[in-house]
Amino acid sequence: MRAAIARLALCLAAASVAAASVAAEAPVERIVVPYAVGGVTDLYGRVLAERLAAAQGAPILVDNRPGGGAAIGTSHVAKSPPDGRTLLLGSVGTATNPAMIKALPYDPRDIVPVAQVAVSPLILYVRADLATDVRQLIDYARKSPRGLSFANSGVGSSPNLAAALFARELGLQVTHVAYRGTSAAINDLLGGQVDAYFDTLQAMTHVKAGRIRALAVAAPERLEQAPDLPTLDELGVRDVYASSWWGIFVASGTSKEGVQALQKRLRAVIDEPIVQQRAREMGAIAVFRDQADFQRFFDSEVARWSAIIAAENLSAQ
Repeated sequence: MRAAIARLALCLAAASVAAASVAAEAPVERIVVPYAVGGVTDLYGRVLAERLAAAQGAPILVDNRPGGGAAIGTSHVAKSPPDGRTLLLGSVGTATNPAMIKALPYDPRDIVPVAQVAVSPLILYVRADLATDVRQLIDYARKSPRGLSFANSGVGSSPNLAAALFARELGLQVTHVAYRGTSAAINDLLGGQVDAYFDTLQAMTHVKAGRIRALAVAAPERLEQAPDLPTLDELGVRDVYASSWWGIFVASGTSKEGVQALQKRLRAVIDEPIVQQRAREMGAIAVFRDQADFQRFFDSEVARWSAIIAAENLSAQ
């Protein structure tokens, strides 16, 4: 009898391992992009979907669910089955929404990070006729009767938070001008309606054309893509770090094996030269952070931006 029970236990254990393995290898069916078609998040999501689909031999739907500051799409993933088939391509909004939105339609604990897949440190851009360096910009902000105006791509967006952090670090009074998206914000900077804007590498094309200036990068180190551009740290403006970033999340309860399998697939995709190239074309850098590193980074983003949001009394509602 005991031998039979032992054999049964072994069979059940083997079946459990096999089931976990099958679940872990389940194909991804969709990547939810919580923003509209055409933006960087959408475009990069399509790159990931294309390459993941090629690797698994099955198509992947890019499911755009914009609205609510990314809360609608995030809510959909948070409430999806925890089987690793539905992924969220999250960004800074995933970290800031709990502090920005009072009636959040999901519990932040219902999604978990899997891996970071791209980053784009923000660069401080200004009107071409305003300042040639950060010190001139600071002097202008302190002496100008009308103050300094910063464009942003929406209240609580990474450019908005970067400008708020920059102003608080230097004790500057600035006017934050919110636009519906990056295109509108950069257009008014180009037109001289606003003084400055924190944006990704994508705006460097306008610098090369002489239409705006790039003064510094809000990162601990200089960028390989713009090696002559100093960091704010180098210029004496300490600890003003801000970036747009992207990462994959799944519903809480997804098995450990499933998360590990997804990490392995994502790492392979991020290492592909075509993905690296297409990310650069979007003004981003394809990088991979595993779950542990991404979780630490994500927690730090939640903590520091929540503090800025509270101090600035920012709200999406």
